[in-house]
Amino acid sequence: MKNLLVMFALTILFAGCSTNNSNSAARPEQVPQVLAANEAAAQARLRSIVTAEMSYQFEGDGQYATLEELVQKGAMSDPSQGKLTGYRFAVKVKPGGFEATAVPERFGITGKRSFFVDESRTLRAADKGGLPATASDPAAQ
Repeated sequence: MKNLLVMFALTILFAGCSTNNSNSAARPEQVPQVLAANEAAAQARLRSIVTAEMSYQFEGDGQYATLEELVQKGAMSDPSQGKLTGYRFAVKVKPGGFEATAVPERFGITGKRSFFVDESRTLRAADKGGLPATASDPAAQ
């Protein structure tokens, strides 16, 4: 299912890319469907991270793990080495929990919204201008 979602997102990405040719110095613009697909893939990846964190915490000593530790322990795969469909992912362990973020690699081109999730499992999203989302941002819709 995850591979199917990634393939779908990549198909949309390659089929829907466009550039503004009226001004050669202009920044490339992305069609809304591509941004939506990238954002959906980022949200799905964060949900996978939550699942891996819950399993790691339950099966281990009650602790959470960084993305690198989750991959090393086999709790999840990371063929993209912290990147997926135009987003960068980071997982930070904090006392009693974790924080995972997804930030567009190229704001406005690969995505507009940044995402955040922690041990509460509430996915949060906001247009942060390319900066990470936080626990104070609204729940994703």
